[in-house]
Amino acid sequence: RALARLARDVASRRSIDARAVAPRRATRGNHDGDARGCCDAAATSPPRFTSTHEIVNCAHAHGARSTYTVGMSAYAFELIGDATRVEPTRASGETVAKGETLARVHWSGFTRTAGDELYHSRWANASGTREIAAPFDVKVVRYNMEALRDPYMNVRGPETWLAEVEAESGSTATLMDEEDYDALVEREEMAAADKANAAYP
Repeated sequence: RALARLARDVASRRSIDARAVAPRRATRGNHDGDARGCCDAAATSPPRFTSTHEIVNCAHAHGARSTYTVGMSAYAFELIGDATRVEPTRASGETVAKGETLARVHWSGFTRTAGDELYHSRWANASGTREIAAPFDVKVVRYNMEALRDPYMNVRGPETWLAEVEAESGSTATLMDEEDYDALVEREEMAAADKANAAYP
């Protein structure tokens, strides 16, 4: 659990560092997968998190409206296998209410099942779909075309944004900071461990 948390911290720091040193420019009309902001405030603001494990970064902060990128947190990636398809569920310009689905990530991988009578772990093929929810009321700006074209290669961690949205400036204040989010993840990890232990004979 400590190693998983360290991996999330490194990934989160890497995402922040990459935005801080990258050249800043306007993002509208740019479809190459680059959603870096043009403002110092946007480039240095820390990520925020939702209770459904989305990571949200401010990409472009100006006046009453700002643009944000939405992706999956490191913990969300721990819960799935490899991304096989990213399915947008909205059109550009469409309004999406908080909690409604912005995209679906289809994935495949392996999962560990309950051990046998000798407590040997068993592994089985698994697949599923993870929904990416709007962190607050938003208007869709665009989707990450690189993620849509080749999700296996390009949807690799929390540094990968999936949707860029527009919302009121300061909307991320309603979300969890990294410390509160880590506490949430720890509680969920403990609950999952208790459930797994109960599944063994």
